Amino acid sequence: MQKFKLYISGGMAVYIGRQVLTKMHAHHALEIVMSFKKSFLISKNGTEFEKSDCSIIAADLPHQFIGKDDFYIFIYLDAELNYTHRLEASVHLEKQGLLHYSGSEIEAVRTEFVNWFNSASNEDENVHNLIGLLVEKLTGSQSSVNQIEERIKQSIAFLHSNLHGEISLANIASKVHLSESRFAHLFKEQTGISFRKYILWCRMQAALQEVMKGQSFTNAAYSGGFSDVAHLSRTFTEMFGVSPSEVLK
Repeated sequence: MQKFKLYISGGMAVYIGRQVLTKMHAHHALEIVMSFKKSFLISKNGTEFEKSDCSIIAADLPHQFIGKDDFYIFIYLDAELNYTHRLEASVHLEKQGLLHYSGSEIEAVRTEFVNWFNSASNEDENVHNLIGLLVEKLTGSQSSVNQIEERIKQSIAFLHSNLHGEISLANIASKVHLSESRFAHLFKEQTGISFRKYILWCRMQAALQEVMKGQSFTNAAYSGGFSDVAHLSRTFTEMFGVSPSEVLK
């Protein structure tokens, strides 16, 4: 069985790993964490640890996680995503900060994540569908399927193939024959995240894919268009609350 599995794309990330222990930390993404079988311990703001099978952690909430002798599923959703807004609104996350669910409430989705971990698949559509299904279970409302317009597909393809170069809103908008304001509005409407944030997630995705291939963090940083390793590490820590060396080992 593999040690861990990582997926990152367009404002969301999934990390599955074993024996995860963190210090008190916070990050700008909303987080959902589930265990494979055994409960974990989680604390917010340095308070007493609580036992849980599934928890939602609000963005920027200081928390600490202790998970032993099992695999754990960590899902990170950027603050701008529609999924994040739906979760925050439906479960009143801002008031609570930390919410818990029983394993039985999310059992079917958890099983699908376990199956994904044990498979060779890492396709966007599969993981997006699983995250959408989980959000439906937690909010009690169904997701609407958003068909990406061809011009936005073209802009995303161009973005992925030009991460090393200078990327600007004006440049990409002109490539798809739209004004900057119209492109920015359409991009967020279609993807659920702003163009600027999407670039950051794309850079991180490209860098981490190189790490997964066995490249050094230095080479990975340059592959993702980061200025150096420190820039990559700092951005990763801001997004996920831990350094890349702590989880990618």
